[in-house]
Amino acid sequence: MNIGILSMQEVKNYGSFLQAFSLSKNIEALGHSVDFINIIPGRQLAEYRQPKFAKVEKLVTRLWGWDFAKRFRTIYQFQTRFKKEFLPYLGAGLGNNEKHYDCIVIGSDEVFNFAQQTWFGFSPQLFGHGLNADKVITYAGSFGATDIPKIEHLGLKDELIGYLKDLAKISVRDRNSYKVVEGLTGIEPEVNVDPVFIYDYVEYIPQKHYKSDYIIVYSYPGRISDPKEIRAIQAFAKKKGLRLLSIGHYFPWCDDVVVPTPFEVLAYFRDAAYIVTDTFHGSVMSIKFNKQFATIVRGMNNNKLSYLLEEFGLSSRIVRDTIDLDCIEDTPINYKSVNDIIAREKVRSINYLRENINK
Repeated sequence: MNIGILSMQEVKNYGSFLQAFSLSKNIEALGHSVDFINIIPGRQLAEYRQPKFAKVEKLVTRLWGWDFAKRFRTIYQFQTRFKKEFLPYLGAGLGNNEKHYDCIVIGSDEVFNFAQQTWFGFSPQLFGHGLNADKVITYAGSFGATDIPKIEHLGLKDELIGYLKDLAKISVRDRNSYKVVEGLTGIEPEVNVDPVFIYDYVEYIPQKHYKSDYIIVYSYPGRISDPKEIRAIQAFAKKKGLRLLSIGHYFPWCDDVVVPTPFEVLAYFRDAAYIVTDTFHGSVMSIKFNKQFATIVRGMNNNKLSYLLEEFGLSSRIVRDTIDLDCIEDTPINYKSVNDIIAREKVRSINYLRENINK
């Protein structure tokens, strides 16, 4: 069968890349050919419209500082490598809405999270509208911080109900997304794990191991900026005699920054002594490689991160106060039970794809 995937693969983000790559490889392993379909921008919602010079202002903010050269070099390398080296792995742009597909799979990541500033705005395409396929299903899609009150406030409730009810099957990855779908449509969606959990990447991850003398700091620019958080992370690294390594983004308070391939990112996580993150996929990769990690949960990602950690019995890894960072990182994790959950969910997820693509 000819399958199209409508995902967040165009977003220059390691987690978005890895989840899209996994989904395509798992579908190919079921005997299908796969294309990625690029997102068609929808309408900009008034409350979330991007200011005209938002990108310029964001870039200036990220570049501003005494270490301008290091900031510029990291941003340039990250943007250039993603566009020229990483995205071609996905064949992004090969599919289009003119081509007919036997089935289109929407997901994973925050494909339904439109109540935020994005370049594509509210795109009905991400809810299956107007796609050229015999049927459309979703896999582990997320509404992120978008909930029913926001949907009602924006006047999109009836429109969304229509789109969701037209989908052949719905799969989400977190509790909030489940509640949105059920609350709007009465349909109980499947709940599946993020695709990064269900692919091993073995033939792509570098076999060479890094010296485990570092703590990964995995975040986005501007996210870890509270002096109290920074001091706690630095103090923990000093106590352990380890260097702080930022992946993909430059932070002046870290010892080093690297801009690796997405598969090298997995190797860095595999070999890290500890991980500190405030992102969903940073937590996913930490769990996947059975690492000692701590997750800072923020309002913007509370729904998906809290559910992820609760799902694997790892709510204790949440940093609620920076004073607890040492204790959290040094408390051993029972990864036997975690790995049992991953193994079970991998089987469920692949069965979901097999049954609903072929049905």
